[in-house]
Amino acid sequence: MAKAFPNSEFVGYDFHPGSIEQARAHAAEHGVTANTRFEVAAAKEYPGKDFDLVAFFDCLHDMGDPAGAAAHVRQSLKPDGAWMIVEPMAGDRLEDNLNPVGRIYYAGSTVFCVPTSLSQEVGAALGAQAGEAKLREVIGAGGFRSVRRAAETPFNMILEARP
Repeated sequence: MAKAFPNSEFVGYDFHPGSIEQARAHAAEHGVTANTRFEVAAAKEYPGKDFDLVAFFDCLHDMGDPAGAAAHVRQSLKPDGAWMIVEPMAGDRLEDNLNPVGRIYYAGSTVFCVPTSLSQEVGAALGAQAGEAKLREVIGAGGFRSVRRAAETPFNMILEARP
């Protein structure tokens, strides 16, 4: 994105310092340090406002307080801004997830996603099989009025939330 839109500014936040170091190295390797920066910050605390777009990639379900993160995103967007949320493709009911991809996601979620959330403030423990209905509930609790599934693959759903 930074190469495709050189007149735009891209800021990446993560609470894990090692990930920020890797992102900075990746940006340097690809020659996009002029319009990118990466900083350590939690999803409920990153600085800045009036963003056109905030994107979460496969992380909302891992957060201890996903509704709190949603509320922070809402206040950091421009009035006509958008939040793009990429999450694992999961059905709302157990039986909708009893397929090869769902089984892998349940296993990974049990080992990684749920314990990660439980180790944080609130500990919502959505896990990788949260399903669209639960994600919409969390996003709505953050103050968003419009949520739509913008795209999907067998592995991910991409939701668009607007104020």
